[in-house]
Amino acid sequence: MYYKALVKNSAAKQDVNIVEFEMPTLKDNECLVKVKAVGICGSDLHMYDGHSGYDWVTYPLVLGHEVTGEVMAVGNKNANKYINKRVVIDPYRSCGKCDFCLRGETNRCDFNEYKVVKTPTEALRYGFREAGGMAQVMVADVNNIIPIDDNVSDGVAAISEALAVSYTAVKKVEHYNNKKILIVGPGPIGLGVAAVLIGSGNGQVDMLGTMVDESRLELAKTIGIRDTYMSETDILTENFDGYEAVIDCSGHPSVPQMAIRLLKRGGQLVLVGINSAAFSIPMDQIVRGEISIDGSYGITRKNYEEVLKLAANPNYPFEALVAEKVPFEQYSSGFEKALNKVSGKVVLTI
Repeated sequence: MYYKALVKNSAAKQDVNIVEFEMPTLKDNECLVKVKAVGICGSDLHMYDGHSGYDWVTYPLVLGHEVTGEVMAVGNKNANKYINKRVVIDPYRSCGKCDFCLRGETNRCDFNEYKVVKTPTEALRYGFREAGGMAQVMVADVNNIIPIDDNVSDGVAAISEALAVSYTAVKKVEHYNNKKILIVGPGPIGLGVAAVLIGSGNGQVDMLGTMVDESRLELAKTIGIRDTYMSETDILTENFDGYEAVIDCSGHPSVPQMAIRLLKRGGQLVLVGINSAAFSIPMDQIVRGEISIDGSYGITRKNYEEVLKLAANPNYPFEALVAEKVPFEQYSSGFEKALNKVSGKVVLTI
C-alpha cells in the first residue's frame, strides 16, 4: 500500500510536489496517524517560498507540523488504547534528560548542547528535521500524540499548535486576564493571542496593524478586541494612559522602541514575532521605566495540553480563526491564499 505526501525537495522557491511512499513498518515506539487536517504555518510558507534562514531544515522534507488526525495503528500493543483516538501531534521531540526538559521547558531543549547563536532548538523535529503531516498518513512517536476532546473540531485542532504558540506568549504576562494589553501584528499568532485573551475575559485588549491589515483587524474586532489601530499616532491621544503589556507578533524591528513609548512604568514587552534584524532602544527608558523584555519561542507540552482544554470551551473564539479549508490536492492554492494574508489560518484537509 502507498500514501501521498507533500514534499519540499530543496531550499529552492516552491520546489514542492506530491510524492507517493510505501506504507511504513512501525517501530516499537511509533504510531500511524491518518491525517485529517493540517494548518499552514508561517514557517511552512517561508520554506515553500524559498526564504532564507532555513538552512537548518532537512531536505527533502514532508512539510507540516500543525497536524490532527486519528490513530490507525501502533507499533506496540501496550499503546492499543490510542487506536481510533482523535489526536494532535506535538512537533517537539526533546531529550527528556537536560535541565530544560526536567523543568518542562521542552521548547528550549538542545540535547544538552550549548549554543552561542540561538538557532531553532534541536527538539523541534516534525515538519522541520523529520517528516511532518502534510500527507495522508504520518508516523509519530507515541509520546508525541495528544488525544483531543470531541468538542474540538478538526479545523481548530489543526491550528491548535499555533494557538499554543500564542498561549505560550500570553502566559509570559502575569495576570494577563485583567491587564491593559496591546497586541502588535494581526497575523495568525497575533489573532491567536487575541483569542486567548478574549476567552480569558480580558476586555482591555487592543490591536495594532497597518493599512494592509484591514480585514484582519476587522476579524479581531469581531472576536472581541476593544480597539484597533493602524499607527502609533492613533494610539497616543490626549487621554491615553499606557499599556501594562505589549505583545509583539509582527517581528518588525521598529516595535521595541515604539513599545517603550506605549508602556506604563513597570510594563512588559513580549517578543513573539521573529526577525534576524537588530534593533536599538534607549537604555535609560528601560531602566527608569523598569520595563521588562521577554522573548517567547515555540510551545511546551504543558501549554499545548492546556490550550487544547481551552479549545473545548466555547468562550474561546478559536473557530473564527480558521479562515479557509482547502483540499490537500489543491495545496498550491492553500499556500497562495496564506501568502496573500487571508484573515486567519488556512487549513489543508486530507
